[in-house]
Amino acid sequence: MIKSIKINKSALFLILVFNIFITVGCGDTITGAMANGRNLEIYADFPVIVEQAFFELEGETKVISPSASNRQIVVVNTTITNRTTTVIPIVIDTESVMLGDRRGKKYPPINPYEQSNIVEYSDVEKEEIKDVSPILWDTFQLARGYEIEGFLIFDVPKGLLLGTLFWEEVEYVPVDFVNYLEN
Repeated sequence: MIKSIKINKSALFLILVFNIFITVGCGDTITGAMANGRNLEIYADFPVIVEQAFFELEGETKVISPSASNRQIVVVNTTITNRTTTVIPIVIDTESVMLGDRRGKKYPPINPYEQSNIVEYSDVEKEEIKDVSPILWDTFQLARGYEIEGFLIFDVPKGLLLGTLFWEEVEYVPVDFVNYLEN
């Protein structure tokens, strides 16, 4: 036997309005991509192409520019989180991460301390140059439940598909910015 259920119209209306508020409230803009490995969680903002980037070190302003006219500076704000292991030693250098596409073109980050020029503070128009502080470059001991965040800086050819950040330190974790299945 089927019983009919009497639904209060005002209760149904309140539930509908509540669902609309939840749906609208969850409409945040996506600013990056995330991928998980066995131990690490890597979150990376979408790559940003800039003319130049600067950071300050020991009171000096250092500027990073492309190495040639056919290249461009790309910065990626990246967060690495240790989810499972007690302590993970992490070395961030030219062999730990790459930026490129899944078609075989990969480029390492530049060493910002070696490939930057010191400029006078008055020479830097900070509105036109991207501030990349803090720099993500060094050796870290990352305890469980903690994260480190900073900018990775790449000098890549113009026109490169900035599709994936290939994390290769501790474990291989590719972070895709594009859906390769759509292309």
